[in-house]
Amino acid sequence: MVVGDVKNISLSSSSFERMITEGRLYVDKTRMIENFLNHGSEVHLVARQRRLGKSLNMDMLRCFLTDRTDFRHLFKGLYIESSSVWGKANSAPVFYFDFKTLSVNDYKLEVVSQVYKHIKTVIEPDNLNDYLKWKFDNLMKNPDGAEKGLLLLTEIVYEVTGKRSYLLIDEYDKLLLDNYGTGKYKEIKAFETALLSAALKGNQYLEKALLTGVMRISHESMLSGLNNIVAFDVFNDELYLYDYGLTDNEMKSLSKLADINIDDARKWYNGIKIGGYAIYNIYSVMSYLARGKLECYWGNSGTMCMIADLLNDNRKASLAKLLNGERVEVGISNRISMSHLSNKTGDQAFFSFLVQSGYLALDEDLTNDATTAVVSIPNTELMVVWKRFILEALYANTPRIKTMFDNADNLTQFAKDLEYLLSDSLSYHDLASRKKEDTGKAQEQIYHVFVLGMLSAYDDVHCRRPRSNRESGDGRYDIWVEKPTANFIFEFKSVTNQKNLDSKAKEALSQIESKRYGMDISNMKRLVRVGVAICGKMCKVICDEEGIS
Repeated sequence: MVVGDVKNISLSSSSFERMITEGRLYVDKTRMIENFLNHGSEVHLVARQRRLGKSLNMDMLRCFLTDRTDFRHLFKGLYIESSSVWGKANSAPVFYFDFKTLSVNDYKLEVVSQVYKHIKTVIEPDNLNDYLKWKFDNLMKNPDGAEKGLLLLTEIVYEVTGKRSYLLIDEYDKLLLDNYGTGKYKEIKAFETALLSAALKGNQYLEKALLTGVMRISHESMLSGLNNIVAFDVFNDELYLYDYGLTDNEMKSLSKLADINIDDARKWYNGIKIGGYAIYNIYSVMSYLARGKLECYWGNSGTMCMIADLLNDNRKASLAKLLNGERVEVGISNRISMSHLSNKTGDQAFFSFLVQSGYLALDEDLTNDATTAVVSIPNTELMVVWKRFILEALYANTPRIKTMFDNADNLTQFAKDLEYLLSDSLSYHDLASRKKEDTGKAQEQIYHVFVLGMLSAYDDVHCRRPRSNRESGDGRYDIWVEKPTANFIFEFKSVTNQKNLDSKAKEALSQIESKRYGMDISNMKRLVRVGVAICGKMCKVICDEEGIS
């Protein structure tokens, strides 16, 4: 169900009360309340990518349950009004904690401040009995003991009202992700572990709790000790399957109210999968409705900086294939460890991170014992996000890359342009080989991945994307790319002595001819053969061409 004015769209507010009272466009997600209340687990963790409506749903749940203010009129005509759980509306103490507002230097004090404000809504602290007043005063005087704050809040509320509390914690992982790789990470993790364990495990004053975040962080004793928590994430969620993001039926309802092309919206904003079911990015769709343009609204975030730090050659090669529109089988895990994420020798945590944070789609359901999965870039918006990231984060000379083929009709100049671009863009650290690794092969792979990623990010929309390591003629070429006036085949060779660059580039060129690479290409364009010889940051490029009849 869709309510409100299709011309009155909020792109920033997560206030359910304002959404309804101000007549803003709202897609009914109140079934989520029923799903939460009817499920047997006391503690739910819902992990979803940014901008899928997590905060709005949490505020909706708060408005429904809270006994501080009667908000039942907000739900008139919505699904939940006729639900079996309607009797729980306006019935319980509910306390909402927004962890995305916590700062790295004052997070303990800020948690204590939120606890204090919540206690004040129930009772004046001076009116507490001696024992609770003593515990309260200790907390206020010593913010370092803030890990007991949520537990104390629920205890005080129970003693005053006789009711168990609902705790709602939004973006529990943001402070952790923002400080990943810094000296504060372990301290923050230890604090959150103690805070959540005290409040959520064996707390007799707790009715239920809901945590939301982007990641399902585990394997580090942070959540593993909470045996009463159930996680609902992109890998495994049948309960909240339709409650975050937009379904295809909801998109059809919106398309009847607004002048949008649902097929275009599907290509741009659909495809991230939850439990195998594809959903639309709600923020992007609402932005499309508000502005009437198909654009990249989800955009880049600070998370992309983490991705840049975590790339290695193998991951770059996989991303290059994904940019080509390919589906790629990768190592993956349905749980993530931040300590494993920093390990660049194993890819499971890295690709799990990309899937959970919404940058890649899981094309097949992941079983509990699976160690690999097939992933893809599922829509146009995410393809734009990745191309921007690849060009801005990995390539220092983006303008030159964009004009790399300007002199494609003059092969001598084209070869010089490519030599200059490669020599100027790759650093010593890119080219340093690892222990026990063949230096020549490693450098060939680095150049190969670099050029493939560059061509993929700046592919011509009128031509097919570049292809890598495909069978052709009597072997496999390194890279083939089609441009408006010609096909280009690249072959890379490495040498240990700069004096041999010319001969090695000619050898690469000769291999393209002798192996008959490109003989199966039949689009009536010129075939340009590009031999690239490399020695560290030095390279030599030689080109020739052959007409294809």
